[in-house]
Amino acid sequence: MATQDRSLMNLRLPSGIEKLDHVIEGYQSFQALHAALELGVFAFLDNRGPSNRNTIAEGIGINGMFSRDFLNTLVDMGFLSIHNELYVNTKAANDFLLPRSPFFQGAWIQSATRNAHWSDLAAAMRREQPQTGAFNAGPSPDFLDALGQRALRGELQSVTEAISNWDGFYNARRLLDIGGGHGLYAIALCQANPHLEATVLDKPFVIKTTMRYVTDFGMQNRIVAQAGDITEDDFGSGYDIVIVSHLLYKFRKNLAPIFDNVCACLNPGGLLVSNHWFCAPGCAAEGSGVQELGKALQSFGHPLCHVEDFDKLFAAKGLQLQETCVVPTAFGPSRLSLAVKETQTAIGEPQPSSCCC
Repeated sequence: MATQDRSLMNLRLPSGIEKLDHVIEGYQSFQALHAALELGVFAFLDNRGPSNRNTIAEGIGINGMFSRDFLNTLVDMGFLSIHNELYVNTKAANDFLLPRSPFFQGAWIQSATRNAHWSDLAAAMRREQPQTGAFNAGPSPDFLDALGQRALRGELQSVTEAISNWDGFYNARRLLDIGGGHGLYAIALCQANPHLEATVLDKPFVIKTTMRYVTDFGMQNRIVAQAGDITEDDFGSGYDIVIVSHLLYKFRKNLAPIFDNVCACLNPGGLLVSNHWFCAPGCAAEGSGVQELGKALQSFGHPLCHVEDFDKLFAAKGLQLQETCVVPTAFGPSRLSLAVKETQTAIGEPQPSSCCC
């Protein structure tokens, strides 16, 4: 029917419009939270204590006419509470939105506005190959901060606890974290084993951020960051533990040479740790659609596939698979594999087992 023939008075709205409203309100709520972090709302209340809206507006530098609705939006989201016209941070705000908290998620939240995948999703999904650039290029410090905050939501704790439970862990002296970025895995393991020293291997652009974390934790005498490429560089030998986490996706069609490079630097009896997403049986989705799409964008379209083929590489390269378990990540479950380089005299003579992280 032509537009001029439509009777506007007789139009009847179909059901389901609330689905669109829910999506738009979700976007608006995100922007309100992003603005609250940028304006320092939660830090202001942490320092000042319970405050009325006029005090908060003046303290964070916004027009007072917007303050009530803005603050009440944060109340609706559960990050502020109000009593007798005084606003205070909720426990969720104190746990996740204050920089002093070890679980601070501010960089992770703010990175969503800078993430090229989501900011131009159509272009990201049209791409036939991963974006490549100069080796000196790399993720921004803000994005590395976001990755670190994401890891602290349970993934890092599960991975490092599993490694520390390996029988040879406290005899280990040298660790290599390939593509270790923020270096938090190396830091956590060096905290647990006072005799362990670590090298974090990553792109030249990344290692400055790595050393910032290392220095913040007072580990600069035991952890170094080194520029290197897993496919080309000789990154030494004599390591008792080698970690490869969420790095192998772009090599999934030719993993054997990567395994060769890793095995070459690992001591006999040493431990190889792999932490990656895998295709579920039947390629079925394991999380929500958005979660699965986020995983696909992060790993460029596909996790590793299939578990059986991946496990065969361990045996082919002289690695005895000791443990496998599922660990939580921000994009859904990841598979952790721990394998020991075969030798007659292993560091801790570990016995085959399985773990539940």
